[in-house]
Amino acid sequence: MKQSDLPKCPECGNMPEYSLKPNHLGWVWGGIRCPYEHYSVKLNGPASSRAKAEETLAPQWIELVEKVSRGKTA
Repeated sequence: MKQSDLPKCPECGNMPEYSLKPNHLGWVWGGIRCPYEHYSVKLNGPASSRAKAEETLAPQWIELVEKVSRGKTA
């Protein structure tokens, strides 16, 4: 999923950013975070590629934003 397709941070409304880095073996570590660090989700283990990391993280970010948004409206 492209970064522009991700829901915005429920706190500040900014687009989240992928924060991914490969290590020397090619495994990718990191997460998705608000640029102002209001919310983030992280990989719980290395991913085999950047695409796989994005595929794993996007649903987690969407779920987090939905959960926080529901809490604010309740």
